[in-house]
Amino acid sequence: MLRSSPKRAPRAFLAPVHARILFPFLDHAMGIDPLRSTALVAASVVLAAQSSAQVVISDDFETDTSANYTRVDDGIFDGTTTFAFDYVTAGFPLAPRSGMGDTGGLFMSANDTLNAVDGFTLFHNTPVNADIYRLDVDVYMGVPATGGGFGTTEHAHVGVGSDASTWNQLFLPISGDGAYIAFDGDGDVLSDFRWFRDPDNTPAGETDNTTLPNSHPSYLGNGSNNTGPFFQSLFPSPPSIVSGVPGGIWTTVTIEVDNLAGQIAFSFDGQLTFLGDYEGRFDGFTSLGLADTFSSEGPAEPITIYDNFTVELISGSNSIGSNYCTALTNSTGVIGPMGASGSQIATDYNVTLYASNLPVGQFGIFVTSLTDGFSMVPNSGNLCLSGQIGRYQQLNQIQQVDANGQFFFQIDTTMMPQPAVTVPIQPGETWYFQAWHRDFVGGMASSNFTDGLMIPFS
Repeated sequence: MLRSSPKRAPRAFLAPVHARILFPFLDHAMGIDPLRSTALVAASVVLAAQSSAQVVISDDFETDTSANYTRVDDGIFDGTTTFAFDYVTAGFPLAPRSGMGDTGGLFMSANDTLNAVDGFTLFHNTPVNADIYRLDVDVYMGVPATGGGFGTTEHAHVGVGSDASTWNQLFLPISGDGAYIAFDGDGDVLSDFRWFRDPDNTPAGETDNTTLPNSHPSYLGNGSNNTGPFFQSLFPSPPSIVSGVPGGIWTTVTIEVDNLAGQIAFSFDGQLTFLGDYEGRFDGFTSLGLADTFSSEGPAEPITIYDNFTVELISGSNSIGSNYCTALTNSTGVIGPMGASGSQIATDYNVTLYASNLPVGQFGIFVTSLTDGFSMVPNSGNLCLSGQIGRYQQLNQIQQVDANGQFFFQIDTTMMPQPAVTVPIQPGETWYFQAWHRDFVGGMASSNFTDGLMIPFS
């Protein structure tokens, strides 16, 4: 039985009592007299980010879905793959995103008996070709409780953008394509966490590829060893058998791919872990796998269980517009990109704006104009609009950045805001958009803009 990913509850907050409280830097950035800006009525409201997500893969492994996957391996058949494995009856805890009674999972083991290396990857047969998409999966890495969890180290792999021609493997011989995250549950090697970037996707000017070194900027200073402070805080012991790795516990792995901005993000339990750039696109097949490149065997062989595997398209073939103008890095350490989905036909009345890579929990709005521009505003980023700039600043238009660093808003194309009036989009017009958001840098309140997005309408 397949099911959709669980819905996220909207976040409630009190609306600001006046526009100048929420947007003090925005007025200055646009050259608007704060005393003449429109006041917001005080009220208690619930705002939820409007998501255009579409689930294209959803597998809770309650039934045998093996026909939906293609297995690629190293040619050494010394492992086990069991679909619809009742892991709760086998003594393992329920996955964090499973409901009562949903006890099935995808069981994997490697290097079971032959005292040899073993690696294999299962690719879901549904290709994912989208501008922005997100993969989520719950993972349990069972390691021996005796001996501090140490045994033969195995790395679980979760991947995107593959052509499904080779298995994913972290250590020599390094194997794979597209991108994947690899991690273990015993903390018994120097590289407990690594991510792989295909050489074809290496940005211009960079030389690092495949399993990137732990000094690479995409590791955000977190490194790759479980002894680092980030991983020690992320996976404390207890409950993990070994501190700094998810051994004997469930963790939710998330991969977010933004083919528009050329950025990929890897998170564990909602905590951003690695954030990398790439050239080209990560389109293709998503995957789950396991590899044991060490011939040793511990007191008890480790196992891996996957559950609740989902892929959502945040922006698919209906992406519209093109980016322009350079934004400044915000407090997340990256630039916030703009995007839109829907239709460029004015009379279709179908445009949803979105912004990504923003600081979680901050407020923001979209702004628009019929004229592009560029001006550097101190403490407020780069304004990429000029002329008559309109703001989506009504109570139902103010956004709050969600846990994924995004917000969405479906605009009314018959009522485009201008400083004093609203106007409809006319065929032949090009409209320019940008997102403004509050931020905190060095403990001080500030604000920033995303890059710009231009949409020519017909």
